[in-house]
Amino acid sequence: MDNNNKVQTIFTKNHYIDLISCVIIWFGGSLFIYKHFNEPGLKILFYTAAFCLIIVLINRTEKYYKNYLTKNSLFLAMLIITAAAILLYRLGYIGYPSFAGFTILWLAIIYQSQDVKVSLIQLAVFLFSPVLYAEMISFSGSFSLIMLAIVSIFISERFLDNNKLDWKFFLIAFLFGLTLSAHLLVTFIYIIYLLYVFRNNIAKGVIFVLVMLAAYAVLSFLADKGYVTIVASHVNVFSTKIPVWVLVLLAVITLYVGWIVADLQEVLFASGLILFFFFVLSYLFRAADFGWSTNEIDFSLLIMIMPFLVLSIKEYRVDRFLGKVL
Repeated sequence: MDNNNKVQTIFTKNHYIDLISCVIIWFGGSLFIYKHFNEPGLKILFYTAAFCLIIVLINRTEKYYKNYLTKNSLFLAMLIITAAAILLYRLGYIGYPSFAGFTILWLAIIYQSQDVKVSLIQLAVFLFSPVLYAEMISFSGSFSLIMLAIVSIFISERFLDNNKLDWKFFLIAFLFGLTLSAHLLVTFIYIIYLLYVFRNNIAKGVIFVLVMLAAYAVLSFLADKGYVTIVASHVNVFSTKIPVWVLVLLAVITLYVGWIVADLQEVLFASGLILFFFFVLSYLFRAADFGWSTNEIDFSLLIMIMPFLVLSIKEYRVDRFLGKVL
């Protein structure tokens, strides 16, 4: 076979989605170590080596475990780990929101994975991030909030027909509105996804958005009157206010990105990047107000980025012109 026509599979220089996702996840872990540990240089070096080594081992040793490690056995292993985590929850070491969010994530990984190797890589890069364990003891709920948005997207991918106005169409729109009422930050994620789904059927997309906004308005009204409680709405993911003009600029970029993404992998990856920009901007504006210190780094938003980047790691084909083969 001609080398120019050879199709790559995963973690080559041409697979920018996989590489960038892993780099951002590694960066989050290194930043956490830099903030919370004394003399972090050597610790970051060991963390980097371990992070890269586990990915290489999983990627290069597939022939040794693919015959006995199936998706069912991986599911069973994660179920046992979750059962052990229930004990930690009962003892008060981790919070219920974090425990629930983690369980939803590994279920999503196994559900949508192509094979065991990809699932192992996704689980490894997430489990090797110290930010995960910071969230598990912080009781913030931000991780669970973002997992609800991801589950909404997966449900939509499974059941939504963008050409039919059936009961599933309206039920999924209501589900999106329910998640949106938890935190408006989800708006940027849904912009990307809904443009991807409805860009060839704008009329149906408008109806979907109107139903979603109606559900959001009703739930917000009921919450204001005290009839329902939306706990996640109290989660503060910003350390400081971001200027309106920056939010407008990000909204424009989000609209463009939503229009050009080609598949669900790119939707997840683009959502992670948009949230990462929020994290960086939040730190920059806070540092400008209060000084350039590691104390101003807030990881509540960074933990929301990681599920998108983890789930965007997958095998995909790249042609000789570096274009993604759909």
